[in-house]
Amino acid sequence: METRTTHSTVSFQRPFQMAGMDGIAPAGLYRLSVEEEKVDTLTFESWRQTAVILQIEHAGITEHVTIDPQELRDALARDARPPGDATPPSDRSRRVRDQLRLRAQRP
Repeated sequence: METRTTHSTVSFQRPFQMAGMDGIAPAGLYRLSVEEEKVDTLTFESWRQTAVILQIEHAGITEHVTIDPQELRDALARDARPPGDATPPSDRSRRVRDQLRLRAQRP
């Protein structure tokens, strides 16, 4: 089966934590890898996500954490809200959509 991996970065303005992480990660830029496999169809090319991996570097150690894509989108949406705003956004923020590109762009 054909597979591909795309790489991007995500930016957090505040510390964050998601399931699978050992602790709270500081604000900053993080490398994101999305692994996909090709779905066999006769009419069009299609890819299915198999893993989303966040790379966390701390004290000279690099940790690769497999995360839920929806949890990442939610964490980025929380990070985009102003400090002290506990109201969940009614729509995905533009920053989250622009920042989190989980599919490869075609040339």
